[in-house]
Amino acid sequence: MDIFILKALMDDLQQQLIGATVSKVFQMSADDLLVRLWRQQDQRLLLSTHAKAARLHLTSLRFENPPSPPRFAAYLRSQLQRARIQRIAVEPYDRIVHITWERRDAAPVTLIHELLGAQSNLLLVDAEGMILELLKRVAPDDGHRRTLLPGHPYQAPPQPAYRRSLSALTRGDLLDLVHNPDQAFDARHLQRLVIGLDPVLATELVQRSQGDPEACWAELQALRQRYDQGTLSTYLCTLADGVQRVSALPLTSTASQVEPYENIQEALAAVYDPHMHTAWLKSTQQETLKQINQQLRRLRKKSQNIQRDYDKLQSYLDCQRYGTLLMGQNASRGASQIDVVDYYHPEQPTLTIPLDPKQSTKENAQAYFKKYRKAKSGLDKVQSLLEQCAMDTQELERMAEQVEGAETWSDVPLIAAKQPGQKQETQRKARVPAQPKTPPTRPYRTLTIHDGATLYCGKNHHGNDALLRQLAHPEDLWFHAHGHAGAHVLLKVQPQQAVPEQTIVEAASIAAYYSKAKASAAVEVIYTQARNVRKFRGARPGQVHVTTYQTLEVTPQPPTA
Repeated sequence: MDIFILKALMDDLQQQLIGATVSKVFQMSADDLLVRLWRQQDQRLLLSTHAKAARLHLTSLRFENPPSPPRFAAYLRSQLQRARIQRIAVEPYDRIVHITWERRDAAPVTLIHELLGAQSNLLLVDAEGMILELLKRVAPDDGHRRTLLPGHPYQAPPQPAYRRSLSALTRGDLLDLVHNPDQAFDARHLQRLVIGLDPVLATELVQRSQGDPEACWAELQALRQRYDQGTLSTYLCTLADGVQRVSALPLTSTASQVEPYENIQEALAAVYDPHMHTAWLKSTQQETLKQINQQLRRLRKKSQNIQRDYDKLQSYLDCQRYGTLLMGQNASRGASQIDVVDYYHPEQPTLTIPLDPKQSTKENAQAYFKKYRKAKSGLDKVQSLLEQCAMDTQELERMAEQVEGAETWSDVPLIAAKQPGQKQETQRKARVPAQPKTPPTRPYRTLTIHDGATLYCGKNHHGNDALLRQLAHPEDLWFHAHGHAGAHVLLKVQPQQAVPEQTIVEAASIAAYYSKAKASAAVEVIYTQARNVRKFRGARPGQVHVTTYQTLEVTPQPPTA
């Protein structure tokens, strides 16, 4: 958002939100905060610090309440519950918004929204300007020009000396772009000069002025006059690459289509609302994958440690042989080793056995037997732990693949609901935008292929399980990419009816497409009747045993219907 759109938006929000009461605060992603408000009707104010789309606006989209608020959202809930918006304003000719909240039993606080690209942030400050909490903390040693931490005084972002606020900009500043050999009168230098100028708007101004700084000065002064008078217009502009932008100036030189809007909220909704679901799905996927990858790293490290223990215990198995060989010896107490004939070796070589000098030969033998028994007992337990780690790793890798392929928000928490080794009661569930008036999403896809046959394709391991538990008949055909994580596919077969070869190939191609090998040129797919696919004791969702099957090599193909 540039300074002009932000000013027009503030004029609109002042009319709609002054006096509104906070109902709840939600953090929908790492960058997005949603504040539910009430002023004669339910309203939702979105505040985003996204590096490429920092913004705030009202949205009519409804979302499921995230069950576990992150740190900043939880703090805002505690401080803003039932608070009323007393003031909402933007710093003149800048992109810093202040929302002041009046509270019943405490002093007012201000939520500062800095819309500054990659440095965008949200901070709650008290009446004295001390930071209470913020979305993105900046420590002194992070290489930034400011320290942003709770308990520190809030400092506005410093501006380089060469930058100018529109109110302080002079005609001479624009002429310097032409006459200074280190600069040029182009969009990049114009945007660098004027604080809060959008790159697209800077390009439009340069093209309109045809390289004349005087003409550009006149355009900027006209915009400034409308800024000061509160008469800025709103246009929805579609650029040549199809990207839509909301602008206070019709982008006639850079846009392929320009549509005026009376309501700035509607224009912003037209640009951002269609992409919010996709953006938040991607954010949920990234967050879930981050959790899965953290667990995978811990599991692999744990497995390495257990493997070292296993190897050490394996080395102790020779202790039984040492103890047996010692039983027939009579070394004097105080000896640190003894040479014996190894009768267990085909060539019967001489074997040197270390001894504890403080013990007799018999006592050393008993000590070796004790080590052997301990190793033998421990090996079974360690082997079990290794197998469990391998199963957990395989499960997490399968879940990661399914998270990456999730098509709806509800797929992701379903996949992440039972991560191996994670306690259910402390699990932080993924935040999922709701679809309140639609039935719960099924964990499998229903497809119709070329000859009208019905195909079911699991979206995740719960969906793979559901194919066998809920849908499969013994004569149905079951498909899976051999040796790769991916979907189970079930082809419904009419009793005593032959399945055309083309149908089998198409089903196999779809199974290959919904697998980790989808980018391969050829994938081996196994298929068999559902009667040959069984769950085994202790199997996790999606894990099966196939007694007999056929193979088919196919090229992965997405479904055509």
